[in-house]
Amino acid sequence: MKQTVQRLAVLAALGALAMAGCTSPEDSGGDRAGSSRPTGADSDAPAQRGESADPEQASGTDSEQTSGTDPAGTHIARTAGLRITVADVEEASATVRSTASGAGGYVSSEETRVADEDESTTEGSWAEIVVTVPVADLEPTMATLSRVGTVTQRTSDATDLSQQYTDTRARVSSMKKSIARLRALIDEAEDLEQVVDLENELATREADLESKVSQQKSLEKRTTTAPITVRLATADTSGDTDTGAETGFLAGLQQGWSGFTGALTLALTALGAVTPFVLTSVVVLGPTLWWLRRRAARTHAG
Repeated sequence: MKQTVQRLAVLAALGALAMAGCTSPEDSGGDRAGSSRPTGADSDAPAQRGESADPEQASGTDSEQTSGTDPAGTHIARTAGLRITVADVEEASATVRSTASGAGGYVSSEETRVADEDESTTEGSWAEIVVTVPVADLEPTMATLSRVGTVTQRTSDATDLSQQYTDTRARVSSMKKSIARLRALIDEAEDLEQVVDLENELATREADLESKVSQQKSLEKRTTTAPITVRLATADTSGDTDTGAETGFLAGLQQGWSGFTGALTLALTALGAVTPFVLTSVVVLGPTLWWLRRRAARTHAG
């Protein structure tokens, strides 16, 4: 009887923890208030448990304090792009890389095509480099990159991730408190079966927490760094460079011959499409017509 009561108590505790883990909006408000003015013994105790058992909480706080958010607490993900015409793609690419390194950033990806001197193409050499820099250095870096050549296009985009970040942060805080309560229940449990059930639940909660912490770090990275896509080219690849129309007898002869060969090709194509039907008609209808004519002749003779 005693074991039954204990098992019911454990199940009730697990249900309460599950409900607590789902109430992220309430924990969100408490977390925002607690971050600015923690009060009471209950708020101090989770902080002490977080410092001893969850070092991720302290690192998350440090990253938030050093993030590129504005004073209002918003979290903005910024991206930008530049299309630049340059004289030498390789030299300009080296300048882009050094500019990103000087701003404390790095090259995320790079693709380069260098045209050969004897290659008959109007496309020329080009490169596409994606550099990632701290969001605070986005505008100065864009200004420096603009001096690499002639800017033909400039793009910029900003996405507000404040609500998503706040919800994720509140969810992480709620899950950490739930895990701390589960650990306390494990310490107090006396029955082996209860301990096993609680440890299984704890493993599930810790896996969920790890996933949420990873999501939070990803959001922090998106709001503290900004990717810049730089497209370099030695020539305008939007169209052909020869815009003049050819005139004269030879030009007319060439155009006429081109039209004649085009019409001939079309006629031959139509003939090829009709030929199978003609051959099928001859094979099927030929014997039929011959039989009908022979039968008509016999009838007339009789």
